[in-house]
Amino acid sequence: MKKEEQQRRMMFAIQEAAGAWQGEKTKDTEMDVDLAEEFAKILVKHMYEPHLGCATTGELLEEIKTRIEVDGKLDYRTIDSD
Repeated sequence: MKKEEQQRRMMFAIQEAAGAWQGEKTKDTEMDVDLAEEFAKILVKHMYEPHLGCATTGELLEEIKTRIEVDGKLDYRTIDSD
């Protein structure tokens, strides 16, 4: 994955994590920037990895079809793993 894409994903995740300080219960709490950045790292992993454990049969079949179409091998991943 290109560095620009990693940075884009991280910036989006930081924005999402910062939303935790905008909730009704937390809007008067001072934001912890370090905590937001660490939470963003966790978010990036969950937002961009395939969640095939929760996939429907149709989603699993589509994933297998895509892997075969790309290079004829079943070990191909549609999402880069870090």
